[in-house]
Amino acid sequence: MSSKSKELLWGVRLIGFQLMWVFSWFIYTHFIAGSFMQPYYPEMSLEYELISPFTVKGFMLGTDNLGRSLFEVLSQGMGYTIVTAVVVSLLSLSIGVVVGYIVVVNQKLLGKFFEILTNVVFIFPSILIAILIMSYSGQSWTGLIISLTVTGWPAYARIARTEVTRVMGMEFFEASRALGASKIRLFFSVIIPSVAPILVINIVMGMSGVIISEASLGFLGLGGSEYSLGVLLGYGKNVLLEAPFMTITLSLILAGLIMSLNLLGDGLRDYWDPKQR
Repeated sequence: MSSKSKELLWGVRLIGFQLMWVFSWFIYTHFIAGSFMQPYYPEMSLEYELISPFTVKGFMLGTDNLGRSLFEVLSQGMGYTIVTAVVVSLLSLSIGVVVGYIVVVNQKLLGKFFEILTNVVFIFPSILIAILIMSYSGQSWTGLIISLTVTGWPAYARIARTEVTRVMGMEFFEASRALGASKIRLFFSVIIPSVAPILVINIVMGMSGVIISEASLGFLGLGGSEYSLGVLLGYGKNVLLEAPFMTITLSLILAGLIMSLNLLGDGLRDYWDPKQR
């Protein structure tokens, strides 16, 4: 097995394990320990505050500064982080592809406007834009999604513009246009299938950037949930000397999630991207 195949295989395995973890926790909280309308959440108990791992039965990874099981908190945080990354990436991709296509096919005022807007948002520090939006919208999941989407779509727009330009120069695209296909039909039936592999690769790798941005905002106190890994790392920072295991465990889980996505993205790029063949 080649090193490229191993990279893809390990990425699939790690992501599969993390998704199974999140799915199992969802089943447990919504159908076993709780109900779909009233799901179970990690319980707080000051009696069990900052217990070290493997010292008390039932707390395999220890507890956080609120006395909650660190394993349960991590499970809840993993689900929150993955759902947020998927939603932000899909929204950013949708906006970016549409904008990139408009920039290529419309060289008039509308296309120029979107091209300038893409460059302005792209070169401006994304974390500052996200902080500005979160400061205005408050600590909410909706505000977090909006802030990360606003800063994320320009990267996809640039990729889409490059790939759409490449596809439009190929013979099969010219043949489809010569047969009388409309711009909308060309977009959905010719361009999207042609650029889909590149977009899938970039959305997988882009999710790791979304996770880092979300964790950064949470660490700064602008997270959309108390179960954000960034918020939990902020809690761990406050008790770093007293309970270093909390920060270490959270950092390893966050690093593992990002590494898994990068491995999967690199493996898909080597497998799908014709430029790498």
